[in-house]
Amino acid sequence: MHSPLWSTAPRPALMLFLSAWCTTVTFGRSVHAQKADTLHAEENVALNRMFEEEPNPRLQQRQRHLQQQTTLPQKDVKDYELWDASEFPKALEEWARKYPDMIHYTTAQEAYNLPAAGSDTDCPFYPKTGCPNYFFTIQDFLAHPVDSDSSANLPEVFWSGCLHGNERVGPTSVMEAAALLLEAAHCEAMPQRNNKGSSLISQLSQAKQCRQSLRNKGIDDVHRKWLARLVATRRIVVAPTANALGYFRNDRTENGIDPNRDFPYDLEDSSMCMQTIAGRTLNEIYQEHMFQLALTFHAGMEVVAYEWGAPSWLNHLAPDDEAQQQIGAGYSRYGGGWSKSKPYKYGTMNDLVYFVRGGMEDWAYAGSWTKEKVTPCTPKQFGGYPELKTTYNNSTLRVFNMLIETSNAKTPKKSELGTSLDVLERSTTGNGHVSRNIRLALLATEMVQPYAAIVAVNQLPLSDDVVPMMKREPTSCLDNKAVMVAKNARIVDVEWTIGGAMTVDKTELLYAKWDDVGDVVDCWTPPTDTARFQKAQSFQGIINGTGFFSVRGSHPSPEQSLTGLKPSLGPLFRATIPLDAMKQGDKIIVLASAMVDQSWKAQPKNVAPNIPPQSHIVNARTDPSYHHESNGKHIHGHVDWYSLPLTIIIGDFDDSVGTRDEDLVNTIELHPRYGDRTSTKGGTKPKAANTDQLWFPVSFWIFLAVGLLLLAGTVYCIRTCCTRQYYGKVNRKSSEELEEAGDDFVFEAKPYSDRVDAEYGDEYDDEDGIEIPQIS
Repeated sequence: MHSPLWSTAPRPALMLFLSAWCTTVTFGRSVHAQKADTLHAEENVALNRMFEEEPNPRLQQRQRHLQQQTTLPQKDVKDYELWDASEFPKALEEWARKYPDMIHYTTAQEAYNLPAAGSDTDCPFYPKTGCPNYFFTIQDFLAHPVDSDSSANLPEVFWSGCLHGNERVGPTSVMEAAALLLEAAHCEAMPQRNNKGSSLISQLSQAKQCRQSLRNKGIDDVHRKWLARLVATRRIVVAPTANALGYFRNDRTENGIDPNRDFPYDLEDSSMCMQTIAGRTLNEIYQEHMFQLALTFHAGMEVVAYEWGAPSWLNHLAPDDEAQQQIGAGYSRYGGGWSKSKPYKYGTMNDLVYFVRGGMEDWAYAGSWTKEKVTPCTPKQFGGYPELKTTYNNSTLRVFNMLIETSNAKTPKKSELGTSLDVLERSTTGNGHVSRNIRLALLATEMVQPYAAIVAVNQLPLSDDVVPMMKREPTSCLDNKAVMVAKNARIVDVEWTIGGAMTVDKTELLYAKWDDVGDVVDCWTPPTDTARFQKAQSFQGIINGTGFFSVRGSHPSPEQSLTGLKPSLGPLFRATIPLDAMKQGDKIIVLASAMVDQSWKAQPKNVAPNIPPQSHIVNARTDPSYHHESNGKHIHGHVDWYSLPLTIIIGDFDDSVGTRDEDLVNTIELHPRYGDRTSTKGGTKPKAANTDQLWFPVSFWIFLAVGLLLLAGTVYCIRTCCTRQYYGKVNRKSSEELEEAGDDFVFEAKPYSDRVDAEYGDEYDDEDGIEIPQIS
């Protein structure tokens, strides 16, 4: 109940004041920076609704340790269970339908015309005799179409779920890892820039739901973007059950033959290899690709093991031992442990496991460069196998194909498999044999190639870097990754991160005018010459560090970002670019570069054979002249790895255009993917001067506002006097109750939004465009 005082004296004055205040705000807000008019009003409503409930990332990051202790909704969290053989084709069919541009699947029978092992009673879900050997490829086929140049240069990773059919953790781990990658990449790709109308509205709704679903499982925005980057920049080939018959029968062998003794390395009898369809399937897959990293999952102990594992190399280390040791240690750290299982031991197979002849691991690592150890196969099974199929070129078999002994038990208890809650965190309470090996598969995918990414400018975290399902045009980054700064800004502060590496030996920020270097660089091609670039001043002279998966972890820490957020998993570097020589309208290209993992060239004393490192992954990041080609695939060596270019445009406005929290804002992100604009409309650039942003000069609105306030006060006083004369003394108790109750209306100044309804947009943004600072 309101008091009589509210219902009498102040109402006309208050209403008049409200009318004047709303009129002023309405006219002020009507002059936002010009919006693109290609989307309908309902699309803007949908856009706002999608992000108005997005959690504030500043609070989210600052209180992360508290959130980790909070019970998350369980509807999106599951306990892992070992997959049945019949589930694989169902999942692959569903994924191909849901993510047609990110996954292609087939069988060895369809792709390579191999027979299927088994009889009519095996694998009844398969319409033909025997058990099919499924495998699939995860790749951004929209950005990297089949047979395109970009596809030919993608770094390649391979996951083998099982060679021994009774070792059950691997197949489930690789399928769950694949499902997570596809879900995150599909979610991050929405909304796509080229969608309009009902399609955009639908994608906005889906994007909100999938982001929340991932958060419910403990996958925050930074991890989602990381997973999406892996899909957008790599090719991942997966054979979940290479020994399909053994997996169906829960048998170690394929018809009595051990597939992990079936490869042509360090053998004494040429008829003793390629006897199994499992071995032939993997041989065909490897001949088709040039993998740099691979994992082959087994069970019976808990170990990460690498070369050597053949009897010919007993008591010796491999030429690539330094890199193998660092990556193996990274697998152990990221896998972690729990009360019933310690982190994996790591070391050579000869030391930690046992040596074998015909093992897949040594074959994949050295088959192309220790050819005296390779015997072309002459098996009799399944009508034989062409000898030429096991004659290898100089490029195919130079892979770190590490052995992962997942668990002591071949078939662990369900309670030991783990859950999907916080599955990307090594310290998760839901850790288990499947959870741990999902992370190992993802780490292999991360480490296959280094990268740099610019993540923030002048305390503004950028919306995107590499986004899945976006066609890659030579100049697309000029629109998709661009900011505008005030024309009187003296410097620009830039932050960037490094991934896909253990050690950052050197990193720096390069800049130039686009007009001066456009002939040597584009958005997706590294510069051929950096002589025309200048180097930015690194913060405190820090030009090196360590990666997220290293012993030290990310250093410098990404939590030191000026944005107040944690914008990356990897180390965060800062540098400043002087703008004294720049003028209004100049477009500046900014690149982050990194030299990484140069220690991988080092070798211990007891190496055999006594030659330099031979693997693709070591040479690709230490030898700029390195180049291998096989079956249309390429691996080029680099010493410097470059980010996607950032474009900085010198704007036509002075000083700050508003505030964000307590900070003045002088940097605008152009064309954010979540905004209502196209690349031809100039983004959300404000007008040059404050007087141009309103229909009339500012002084007019100030005069009008002051006049209306005075008029409202005069009316209030007159009405109050008249009321007192007419009604007499107002009841004191009612007045006191009103004072205690306070106003029912609260007017809050809207925070300045320097990103239009973006993922990190302010919670109260309800319109697109740059908000004009309110007139007081």
